[in-house]
Amino acid sequence: MDGSLKGPGGPRVSDKGPDFLVIGAQRAGTTWLHRVLTQHPALWLPPVKELHYFDRLDTKRTIFEPKERRRVGLKRLLSLDPWQLTYWLGARSDKWYASLFRRGHEKGLITGEITPAYATLDETVLRRIQRLNDRIKLIFVMRDPVDRVWSAVNNAAKKGAADASTVETALERARESGASARSAYADTIARLERIFPESQIHYCFFEDLRNRPEALTADAFTFLGVEPKPAVPIKLPQAVNVAAGSKAAPLEFAREMARDYLPMVERLCQRFQGPPQAWRGRYRQLLNGAGSAVPSPTTASEAKPDVAS
Repeated sequence: MDGSLKGPGGPRVSDKGPDFLVIGAQRAGTTWLHRVLTQHPALWLPPVKELHYFDRLDTKRTIFEPKERRRVGLKRLLSLDPWQLTYWLGARSDKWYASLFRRGHEKGLITGEITPAYATLDETVLRRIQRLNDRIKLIFVMRDPVDRVWSAVNNAAKKGAADASTVETALERARESGASARSAYADTIARLERIFPESQIHYCFFEDLRNRPEALTADAFTFLGVEPKPAVPIKLPQAVNVAAGSKAAPLEFAREMARDYLPMVERLCQRFQGPPQAWRGRYRQLLNGAGSAVPSPTTASEAKPDVAS
């Protein structure tokens, strides 16, 4: 047996892992995107969103990872489903990881997974991904970094992992290395493009997910090489992983974060139209002494649900 599988594009090698990854950003609508991608008949995603393999390479078996036991729940093992048994009990390795996508490959489908934490991977790990599958495609969703970090801070506070009861404590949390790295989009882009051809990377924005979801998903489907028309009508959910909801960031918090992120946003504006231009305009207003918090397009109206994840 040569390890190849028949798929829509001819023989496919089953040990190369997923065909695509959605790598972030955290709190940028990836849970909603996961729901949409899983509905496409030509795509296959694992039963568990966020496999957290490449960002937790020291974990020997998933069942030993407390975060995963809390997040996913061991009760799934009771189903005795072979995929669940492999995910929880198998010795984690590149071969183990690749095996998690075999079910989709056997059906001749394009496979992928979504783990926002992959946006902060260093180049050594990114090269490991490339060695596993040098044709892998990457989708990176960006969100107004002030709104993203505000949502992340509130999410951490909701889970009891941080104190966001005052502006000072919220700023302290937002400036921690882990939180700030997830909003360092320009750095993420630079790392990705040092490893992968630009043709294998697709950039999109949370604001487009909210305002033009059909167009955003059609672009993503086209990038993945499948029929751009979704299997079912695209609808924004009432709420997915709501943290801050429609509550805008306090003025002092927004102003301080705008000062932190404006230089990076200026760099993004040299490359992208659309949302980054709006972020820059908002930050400049804040730093020029706007008398009240300048609402972003994603928090200005309660008519739009919070789909952050």
